[in-house]
Amino acid sequence: MAAEQRLSQVLTKKLGYYVPISEIGYESMSFYKDEVDEQLVPPHIIEHLAEPINADSASYTDADGNYYLVIIIETGLPEPYEVWLVNDEVVGGFPDS
Repeated sequence: MAAEQRLSQVLTKKLGYYVPISEIGYESMSFYKDEVDEQLVPPHIIEHLAEPINADSASYTDADGNYYLVIIIETGLPEPYEVWLVNDEVVGGFPDS
């Protein structure tokens, strides 16, 4: 549920209207380090984690057809690692921009 809540919070701020969790897709996934695209997750972020690595993702498509996706990986640090994509392009610093 954390991924859906995070996506709803950020998109509500970005889009200027409330994005209900009921309209957000969710997926939980497990993967191995050698399966990770380094453009999404730099190796140093996950090198210390035991395999398989678990992540949660949430997605939303707005009325204009823009597709938003967040992938959240728990790394053992106080804040999880987040990967934000808009229309399948990685966007660094998306929540703050």
